[in-house]
Amino acid sequence: MMFFGLRTNNGQQAAELSEMAQSIGYLLASIGPTLFGFLHRTGGWSVPLGLLIAISLLILIFGLGAGKNRKVTSRIK
Repeated sequence: MMFFGLRTNNGQQAAELSEMAQSIGYLLASIGPTLFGFLHRTGGWSVPLGLLIAISLLILIFGLGAGKNRKVTSRIK
């Protein structure tokens, strides 16, 4: 919750940023178990674990960008 407040200028922007992040997060979280189960059935654990490593690297890259001390602004007026 603090992340959204630190990256925005007011409560409305924080709510909008939180809404977007949670929507995408829950969508990915709902797809994950089914995808990993399918990948495990088709080829063992090598592919799902490799995908987890790739996703972890992406999270690291995006996290480094998100951790910078700057504000998120909306382009839509």
